[in-house]
Amino acid sequence: MKKILYIYIISIIFLLAGFSVFAADYVKTTEFFISSSDIQISTATNNQFSIYIGDNISTITNPVKSFYFTISGVYTGGGSLEFKINSDPATSKIFTIPSVISPTPFEIIYKDDANKINPSSAGIYNYTFNVIPSGIIISGLGVKANLTHRYVPPSCPDGSSINEKVKTTEFFISSSDIQISTATNNQFSIYIGDNISTITNPVKSFYFTISGVYTGGGSLEFKINSDPATSKIFTIPSVISPTPFEIIYKDDANKINPSSAGIYNYTFNVIPSGIIISGLGVKANLTHRYVPPSCGGTYPAIGEIISPVFDTGAANGVTYNWVMASGTTPIIGGTKIRAQFATATTSTGPWDYLGSNCTNSTYYFDGPLDTSPKSEEIKCFSNHNNKRYFRYKAVLCSYNDCNTGGSNTPQIDDIIVNWSP
Repeated sequence: MKKILYIYIISIIFLLAGFSVFAADYVKTTEFFISSSDIQISTATNNQFSIYIGDNISTITNPVKSFYFTISGVYTGGGSLEFKINSDPATSKIFTIPSVISPTPFEIIYKDDANKINPSSAGIYNYTFNVIPSGIIISGLGVKANLTHRYVPPSCPDGSSINEKVKTTEFFISSSDIQISTATNNQFSIYIGDNISTITNPVKSFYFTISGVYTGGGSLEFKINSDPATSKIFTIPSVISPTPFEIIYKDDANKINPSSAGIYNYTFNVIPSGIIISGLGVKANLTHRYVPPSCGGTYPAIGEIISPVFDTGAANGVTYNWVMASGTTPIIGGTKIRAQFATATTSTGPWDYLGSNCTNSTYYFDGPLDTSPKSEEIKCFSNHNNKRYFRYKAVLCSYNDCNTGGSNTPQIDDIIVNWSP
């Protein structure tokens, strides 16, 4: 004889899912241009820069997990290279530079062990980076910084429209598989899909990294769109043997400074004089602030409820026939519900929640409900039959992809399970 067990879910609405979806802190990395010089340097330089943090870091102890500078260029001579932040002796590190006669490329990674740069809340922070050479001459000095920090994520992945964010992206500009000794024009485009129209000066950092191997001696000039205002001419010391180089170029005239989303097209001009370049490569790095979109709705994407354990009372188990769900009001606005079914021979499980295709990734119903009850056959006979105990999992989705937060809440009034001894 068939028996019907009525299991009531009284007005389960999406408010049951009002918990925070994100339980752990997040981490992100951004990169900032600090400085570059198109003149040779043999004395101290002071390079002002700023960083921007738009995330919530106020509740985290020591949110900055990593902050370091990468300093590069070509040098001659021998001596030392000292770095400081804000001329603070506590931040000083002095790197020994071995003596060379021919121009020699270098790259040094500097981290301030005193943690001078260690913000504890969102905002703009201004600093000066001190570069102090002694006994050496540097050509093509370039400095960039890399920041990795923890932050408290908002209730949806990208935040809400009242909290500005910052991100770093990198673009390929050009590369050449032939040697270059004359001017080249390299067309490229950048794409911004974020809302930046309400932010003053959204671009926080935009710079090019130019690399390759050269012979000869002279200069290397860069421009954007052939505009003289963007020109920088870097002195290239004379070498006989092929010598690798890397130059960081930033247009101080800010030719590239979009104020709204879209595709922007430019030409990057590379103009060598007196040198031959092999393996020319150019990439660009953009860090910008933006206003994230709203979360898309009032409610979280999903809410779940797992029922208590139900006992059929049959020592040898039963056959499960069908499951029915109903709601008292129509489900509107693209919401839907899902359900899975689990059985066990003991009241303690284990519980394996399965859908209509006998897998953990499928569901019963998986769609909207209306005022008419919906029923589905409980399949997966080899998984469920002859088991005494059962329970279910109900998933309520505020939008029909069950990943996006919606503006409406689904509701289930009751679930009915039919079984036979």
